[in-house]
Amino acid sequence: MTEARTSVRVALRSVVPGAAMIAVTFGLARYGYGLLLPEMQADLGIDPRAVGLIASGAYVSYLVGNTAVVWLIGRFGPRPPIALAAISAAVGMVAIASADGPGTLALGVVVAGAAGGLAFPPYADVVAREVPAAHRAVSWSAISSGTGWGVAMAGPVAIAFGSSWRVAWLVFAGLAVVIGIIATRAAPARRAGGGGLQPPRLSWSWLVCPRSRPLLLSAVLVGAGSSVWWAFSVDALRAAGLGETEARIAYAVCGVAGIAASATGVLTNRIGLRRGYLVGCVALVVAIMLPGVAASQLAAALVGMALFGVAYNGVVAGQGLWNATVFGERPSAGLAAVNTALTLGMIGGPSVAGLVIHSYGYPAAFLGAAAAVAAGAFFAPPRPADESGSARAAIVCKQPCHCHP
Repeated sequence: MTEARTSVRVALRSVVPGAAMIAVTFGLARYGYGLLLPEMQADLGIDPRAVGLIASGAYVSYLVGNTAVVWLIGRFGPRPPIALAAISAAVGMVAIASADGPGTLALGVVVAGAAGGLAFPPYADVVAREVPAAHRAVSWSAISSGTGWGVAMAGPVAIAFGSSWRVAWLVFAGLAVVIGIIATRAAPARRAGGGGLQPPRLSWSWLVCPRSRPLLLSAVLVGAGSSVWWAFSVDALRAAGLGETEARIAYAVCGVAGIAASATGVLTNRIGLRRGYLVGCVALVVAIMLPGVAASQLAAALVGMALFGVAYNGVVAGQGLWNATVFGERPSAGLAAVNTALTLGMIGGPSVAGLVIHSYGYPAAFLGAAAAVAAGAFFAPPRPADESGSARAAIVCKQPCHCHP
């Protein structure tokens, strides 16, 4: 009994600060842009095409942070990247609050967007090395669901301050400072095993081989589809006739529902990673379609928002668990590779959607986004019986990679 309690305490020391950091860097710094978009558009004079380009810029900076974090973790351990993530989130959100035009808004969004890339991968190593094996699936799902906590916090703040979007961003920045300090102090000072480790060479052959290719392809497609929802869902609801408060309540519902994704680890343990991932992708397809086909109906909007919150966070958690089976020797480097693929999809999604919305309207953009996620479902984790296929994959690989280090 004592050993079990100790294991749970160790897991909680990783889960609570980890979920809080993901809440700040994703739920606020990264996705708060879509929540507060209508007021920023009105005050700063930006059209859907510029909105999409700015959102894509945030994903580019996320990609830069996601690439740099592999070296930072290998050299210094998880603590410095987590601290840098909090600084990036806070500075970027203060810059957004101070924006006086599209250019300065874009700068703030880009700086804030890098925070998620710095914050997420370190926790793959933290969970793998600090959390007992029996609690890893649930712990990782709980950390991934931090996005839902952040969105759940962002909605009420946006409602409370109404059209004062600058004040809302300053509140978000203050939360980033407080949570960043707590999470940095809680993170391990160094990697397990003492001094810094040389990160793996992120060559094409290391990242992409028969075993990792389905994971990376699925991540690209899921990223392309889900990014459209994050950038334009509130805007679509407002354009369809829902009021400001109704649209933000719906967004907050997404966050609250996303918290339920922390239970996906339990589901995965029961039905398996493959089935759980497929269920999540199907639910995500339906959730993305709803703002396009039924945005004017509040009940449908609430259902769609809730479904997206659970499904998106569940799919991202599933990718993290899948990553651990593919890149087991360096989970943080593997997760950086997966996040890179996810972000490559997210870079193109909002820009293309902005053009589609400008020419054809919101329904066409959201239906296209749903189709991208549906295509991603075709690349799913292998069946348990196929796990031994990693040995066959090693024979197929032409160069050294994670299949046979």
